Amino acid sequence: MTVLLFGFEPFSEYSENPSEIIVRNLNGNVIEGHKIIGVILPVVYDKLEEMVTQSIRRYQPNLILGIGLAPGRTKITPEKIAINYKYSRIPDNMGVTYKGQRIDMNEPDGIFSNLPVEELVEYLKSKNIPSEISLSAGSYICNMTMFLVLREAKGIGARGGFIHIPCHEKCAIESKRDMAFMSLDKMQEAINLAIQFYLKN
Repeated sequence: MTVLLFGFEPFSEYSENPSEIIVRNLNGNVIEGHKIIGVILPVVYDKLEEMVTQSIRRYQPNLILGIGLAPGRTKITPEKIAINYKYSRIPDNMGVTYKGQRIDMNEPDGIFSNLPVEELVEYLKSKNIPSEISLSAGSYICNMTMFLVLREAKGIGARGGFIHIPCHEKCAIESKRDMAFMSLDKMQEAINLAIQFYLKN
């Protein structure tokens, strides 16, 4: 039994992506009898679908969870829904932008996570981890990843979701604007707890 975790390479002005660090740290661990498999995705539209779908079909996980950086957010924010739409405010790491295009012409406008997102938020808060539900994963790479995760999860009878995290210390230092941050240790604790919770509920 496996849990597939997706993190992302650095992008924009940030030389590190805390999602990559957390996923690498958790890779190979065993939580609730499930082996954690971590995959780092490129922040590149044209490579994303192949990597996400191939990873899911290869590992056939019970739980699929994307972890992504959302600069400016102050809390751990589990996502409720992914939209079938890509619109870029900044280019991807290959300089590509989209100004409004469906991700998959054969899928609905949005797909809800089949995980107990609201309950996870309350659980994390009970563990003294700032958390709130998010009803928008945006329209950039993280939303597209979540959409693909949910689409593929349906196909194999798995559960899937996405969690956005704030900046860690280094990306807050590198940011061109005042930026809230959370320690890497606290964010990794949150993701570890989220995996445990989702596997039990």
